[in-house]
Amino acid sequence: MLHVAHHALPHIGGLETVVAAETQALAARGWDVTLLTSATGTTPGVRVEAGVKVVRIRAWNGMETRFGVPFPVFSPRLLGAMARQVRRADVVHVHDPLYLTSWAAAFWCSVLRTPYVVHRHVGFVHHSSAVVRLVQWVVLGTVARMVLERSAAILPIDEFIAAGVRETVSSPAKVHVLGNAVDTTRFRPPEPGERERLRCELDLPAEGPLVLFVGRFVPKKGFPLVAQAAGDGYRLVFVGGERPPETTDDRLLFLGALDSSKMPDVYRGVDAFVVASVGECPLTVLEAMSSGLPVLLNDDPALHSPWTAGPGVRFVDMAAGELAPAIATLVADRPTMQRMGEEGHRHVRARFSWGTHVERLEAVYRRVLA
Repeated sequence: MLHVAHHALPHIGGLETVVAAETQALAARGWDVTLLTSATGTTPGVRVEAGVKVVRIRAWNGMETRFGVPFPVFSPRLLGAMARQVRRADVVHVHDPLYLTSWAAAFWCSVLRTPYVVHRHVGFVHHSSAVVRLVQWVVLGTVARMVLERSAAILPIDEFIAAGVRETVSSPAKVHVLGNAVDTTRFRPPEPGERERLRCELDLPAEGPLVLFVGRFVPKKGFPLVAQAAGDGYRLVFVGGERPPETTDDRLLFLGALDSSKMPDVYRGVDAFVVASVGECPLTVLEAMSSGLPVLLNDDPALHSPWTAGPGVRFVDMAAGELAPAIATLVADRPTMQRMGEEGHRHVRARFSWGTHVERLEAVYRRVLA
């Protein structure tokens, strides 16, 4: 089994978390798993990480650091390394069709007649840059479309993305929704007194409501909308990067780009969670709900997903400036916050475990290999 992703941990992101969870769970279930990815945040080479053989290729990540677009440009060694790994694989799992790794994998799978599946993590991203939107539209209509067309199966994370994919491929029957999941043991509500202790360890204020945002500080994630929602009576906590130079409001607190291993403690140290994304429903929604946090969601079609269809969430028209009033109303009603958090936690724990997710993924592999 070969998984192919443009980024993997320690690079921070929801896709990266899914890749780690899937590959490690598959290895634990007896699959011989290899992951080919970029060396962003670490060193190139081949090594075993958590039971998974990881092949890391040198890549330039300037597109993300300069423009907020996570598109690593790989060393030419990518082609040779990909050929070797595809040749030894029975099936290849490609994470999204938008990246150089995906194109190289699809090319070699076609040449070597190795079946592959495509995991569709996001739909069209409504980036603030018209140039980025245009390039994305061109890629989705050309090379990404060919990657999807030649795949044995396509796995969108929700029905919203699935509907768009079905319109672009000749065989809609090969589109199967495979929703995200969460480790409900790691992401859990705090024990009595734990929130206060964690705030001290994280250097967060001991008193007052804290509302958390997790994600890169780019328009797609809605960072500007959340940063503008500062108000009296609560403080906003940001994880995903350092404080931008132009952001001076002391009601905004920045914890930096934290390692994923630290995130369960962050969730347990705050009171509520806000998601302002467009075009995607990030994994952080499940992590926050599993941690017992009430969640305020941007009223974007992509955020209306199976895991947000249950209790514990409220939708807010953030583009209309309704986020700050919604936060103020929520944090002023402690019993409602507690009830939403408890209901969301029970909903996620009952329906969205990684065990169920990986069992469904294995069933897809077996159909492809049959």
